[in-house]
Amino acid sequence: MKKFYTLLFVCLLVLLGACSKDNEDEQETSQNDMEQDEALEENNDKEDLDPATGLFMEFIKENKDSDRVAFLATWNNEPIAEINTDLALPLASVVKIIIAIEFASQAEEGNIDPSEMIAMEEVDKYYFPNTDGGAHDAWKSTLEDEEGDVSLEQIAQGMMDFSSNANTDYLIERLGLEEVNNRIEELDLNHHEPIYPLTASIAIPKKVMEDNNIEENELEDALRDLDDDAYRQIAVDLFEEWQEEPWTDEEKEEAGALLDMSIQKVWSDRLTHATAEDYHQIMAMLNNKEHYSEAFYEELDAIFSLDLEDESIVRTAQKGGSTAFVLNQAVYAEDADGNRFEMILFTNDLNLSELEVAAMQVQALTDKLVNEEDFREEVKETLAE
Repeated sequence: MKKFYTLLFVCLLVLLGACSKDNEDEQETSQNDMEQDEALEENNDKEDLDPATGLFMEFIKENKDSDRVAFLATWNNEPIAEINTDLALPLASVVKIIIAIEFASQAEEGNIDPSEMIAMEEVDKYYFPNTDGGAHDAWKSTLEDEEGDVSLEQIAQGMMDFSSNANTDYLIERLGLEEVNNRIEELDLNHHEPIYPLTASIAIPKKVMEDNNIEENELEDALRDLDDDAYRQIAVDLFEEWQEEPWTDEEKEEAGALLDMSIQKVWSDRLTHATAEDYHQIMAMLNNKEHYSEAFYEELDAIFSLDLEDESIVRTAQKGGSTAFVLNQAVYAEDADGNRFEMILFTNDLNLSELEVAAMQVQALTDKLVNEEDFREEVKETLAE
């Protein structure tokens, strides 16, 4: 990873007026000198941070008492860090882990055949251009025939490896939304909100504006006035309609045009929430290969686990999730000595600079926690302060 440094430059604007007493000028000068010294000291502290992870660790530490971050990491079931573990935050694409579990379970039970071939147009009906950071197109570019048939397993891999939202909603259609949400109950996830279709949620603003005959400047308030159940139901209704009559490209373009930053914030805030505790429970279960059969884990590994060149790691998987305000990560790993690591990181209400830092340093944080005992101890001490 390239080294990443941030310098904090502080400009002090001193307002000087005519003063009749010399000691007032001296006091003001002394105060300015103190502020400059403090700024330089803070700048030096930033320069001393680990260039790979330091800025992000500072963010976590500074926000540990807020509702903007939840962090839970364990090594062999012993905690490295526990911050806001019962705080429910938007999952973004981390929610796709539940759909992957449902996929592997139905494959094991024979309810779906992972090798079944599907026409690409069935998947593409859920695709909204310019709303997924290029994930869907990136997945299709790896296929031999981008517009040909694909297997259910390839669709699931596209959901997990590339985070295609269109693939996700197609799998919800095939697996059944009720079955997906029943899996949350089966896993005994006490703080997990219901899952609802992702691409359909992108169309909620257009639907609300048309159904209520309101202007675009009234849209944000109208969306926030909806309770969670009503909001989710609109997405479900649209999702069911599309299975019979998908939206045209023009309708999708009109919906996408409404997604300014204020509407994206509503969308991000309304994504399915859960806690770090919920997802740590899931990742620890998967890491230990508990609860389900070997056949289940063979299929899950086919769509979820990562291929690594590092021979010291024998099995690992991770799923990230992000919006313009959120960056999340859920990870498990087992090394050659049988040590097991799990990490859940959820964030919310990030500004642009915080999002950039998180995006650049979260993977280094994960890798160092997996591979470096000294770093695990350092994180443990730092976040315990």
